[in-house]
Amino acid sequence: MARTIQVLNKTDIAVLVVDAAIGMTGPEEELVRLFQARALPYIIAYNKTDLTPDAALPDNAMAVSALTGAGIHELKEGLAHIAASDKPERRLIGDLLQAGDAVVLVVPIDTAAPKGRLILPQQQVIRDCLEAGAMPMVCRESELEAALKRLAAPPRMVVTDSQVFEAVSAAVPEEIPLTSFSILMARYKGNLHTAVSGAAALAGLRDGDRVLISEGCTHHRQCDDIGTVKLPRWIRAYAHAEPEFSWTSGTEFPQDLSQYRMVIHCGGCMLNEREMQYRFRRAAEENVPITNYGTAIACMTGILRRSLALFPDAAALLV
Repeated sequence: MARTIQVLNKTDIAVLVVDAAIGMTGPEEELVRLFQARALPYIIAYNKTDLTPDAALPDNAMAVSALTGAGIHELKEGLAHIAASDKPERRLIGDLLQAGDAVVLVVPIDTAAPKGRLILPQQQVIRDCLEAGAMPMVCRESELEAALKRLAAPPRMVVTDSQVFEAVSAAVPEEIPLTSFSILMARYKGNLHTAVSGAAALAGLRDGDRVLISEGCTHHRQCDDIGTVKLPRWIRAYAHAEPEFSWTSGTEFPQDLSQYRMVIHCGGCMLNEREMQYRFRRAAEENVPITNYGTAIACMTGILRRSLALFPDAAALLV
């Protein structure tokens, strides 16, 4: 049951399969309550209706037969209808761009970077730029000034990896909008406002406060890893304190967050929107501030307001 509940946290649409000869029982009714508590769209599929052709079904159920295939097409159509009407399409960066815009993407290549590839948020931003008809220019922070000089006109914006936020901010003129892959991802997942509000807790950390650093992926950690090495170092320097750090990764996320003073989460590129919203909601339910890597780093380097200039509703949350 616990594993089922964990899966529901990242489920977009649920199909509850009921034996038509038996009907709804206690466990099925409990699952429906869980669906409803999570505002999770669901369909109840009464299977084996080939054996019970005259059985009366509830109004919200669909009759199917895995043996004969009866009703399976209608079930798929029902799922497609829910998926199409669930929510409007959300863009990662494309809605901020017009065709022909130049965008400079700053991607550091250090000992912690994966060999031979770009990480998923960087790939996704490049793809969304291309779909918008914009022209992404990718460089390291060490070539950023040269890249800006090569452009005949200022770029529409600069997007940087959070780890080099401070150096990039110093190199990019104030009139050019600047943000990070992580902040774009937080907006895309629907958690930017909560992340901005939660970052304020960094300044109040004290010796012994427990801080959870959570990542959605299970990559092999390189030396100078951001989650286990860089972030704790930056937090200690910023808060002038010695908090106690804990880490989780992948699908692991504590049910009970009450022991933590705050949570700092990765951008969540390997988790779907519902899973990320669940994690942020759990923190809110226990009054535990939660933010993400990029927002936290921008806050600690004093450039959070600048990095949110593209998103004035989020910037308005800053005091």
